Order: sequence, then C-alpha cells, then structure tokens
Amino acid sequence: MALSISQSATAVGVSAPASFLGDGGVEPYVYSVVPGGAGGTINASTGAYIAPAVASSNPNLLYDTIKVVDAVADEVTTQILVGTPLLLLCEIIQKEMNLPNGRVYLWDQKIEQPKDSDLYIPIAITSCKPFGNSNRPVSNGGSLDADQSVNMLASIDINIISRGPAARDRKEEIVLALMSNYAQRQQNANCFYIGKLPTSFLNLSQVDGAAIPYRFNISVNMQYAVCKVKPTEFYNDFESVEAFTELDEEP
Repeated sequence: MALSISQSATAVGVSAPASFLGDGGVEPYVYSVVPGGAGGTINASTGAYIAPAVASSNPNLLYDTIKVVDAVADEVTTQILVGTPLLLLCEIIQKEMNLPNGRVYLWDQKIEQPKDSDLYIPIAITSCKPFGNSNRPVSNGGSLDADQSVNMLASIDINIISRGPAARDRKEEIVLALMSNYAQRQQNANCFYIGKLPTSFLNLSQVDGAAIPYRFNISVNMQYAVCKVKPTEFYNDFESVEAFTELDEEP
C-alpha cells in the first residue's frame, strides 16, 4: 500500500497539540516539519506535533508542512494551519462549506472583488472590547513567570459575496458552519466562543453591471483570549539610577 499520512486536526491555535500518523509504505516512519512555515515542532518518531507559541502575522507563514518519510525513502506531506481565533473562525467556515483556500479571509478596508461566480467570504472586526485582564505569577522551576491574559468581546461582520447566485443560495450555510460539531470542537480546544444566535442577514446586493450582484452580511459576537507568558522581573533586576543635583554655592 502506498505511503499516506493522516492528521488529528487541520487547524490549531497557538501552542496546541496535534498528531500525525503515517500509513502504508515501509515502517519505521520519520516525521519532520518543513522549514519556512508557521514554526511548530514534531516528534520525529511518534508524529506528535506542538504549534508555535505565537501565530505569524505574515499570511505566507500560517501553515506548517508536515513530512513523513518511510524506510525506503518514500515521502508524503500535508499541512496544518496555526492561527488566532479569528483565523480559526475563517477556517471553520471554509472547511464546513467545502471552499478552497483563499475564499474565506480577514480583511480591513477593501473587499477583494470576486473573479468568478463562486463564493468569497471576507470577515471583519467591527468592534472589539476588553472585558477581562489578568496577570498572575506561575512557578517555573526555581523562578516565576508572569502569566498574562486579556479577554475580548468582538463583533464580527461576515460578508457573503459572489458574481453569480451562490451568495444568495448558500448564505444560510454560514449559520450551519458556525454551529457545526467541528466548530464546537475547535472552540473547546482553542479557548474561544462563537455566539449562538447571529443577527439577521442584510441584503446588500447591487444591480449595477460593474458591481457585485449578490452580497449579504451577517454579524456574530465572539469571545476570545490573548495570552502571554514571560519571565517575571524582580525588583533587584532593575538598574538603580541615582540623580544628583548640583547646587550653586551662594557667594
């Protein structure tokens, strides 16, 4: 049987685990992470993967490519996304709606114009409010780390656009994707929460020949946390700076 590779997840959050398993070919297998990706690590003999502690802001460095090589030097590869909760939200919609890479994406000010009749789903943050902030010491062997986190409540705009009728006919699948079993597993594994009841769809479709003919918008609330662990700075770590003021002597 030809060599293949399976994986426990196609997308994970920062520092999250995943597992890869070779099948077929000739055992034993050797697993590795191809350089130039997201920056995760993998156990060469077991295929146990750990995502990096920080997700890259470079869209070209969001995926790690995992390679497995068997005993006769046959090899296969697969990819895993390492992202923030917002990127994982995009991946949930993309996976559940069976859309190719690049169709569901985060955007800021300018929506990419569809180049065919299929769906494009730009996702934007319209507001983002901190509602919790903590900084607690955590033991790290003989020293302490500062475990910091900030909890956020974001309002997310999901735009469903197409030149053909796909946006009109498939918009309801957005709600199904957000409430899917896969979405529930990703939220539980990566510490974020998608609101259960999105707002109503707004029909923003245009009839102009040069404009996008079909466009719908729906909003959903999302809670997520951003965490950071760093060594605690003790008081004696700071340099002592003494200021001297010279006083002119009175004559």
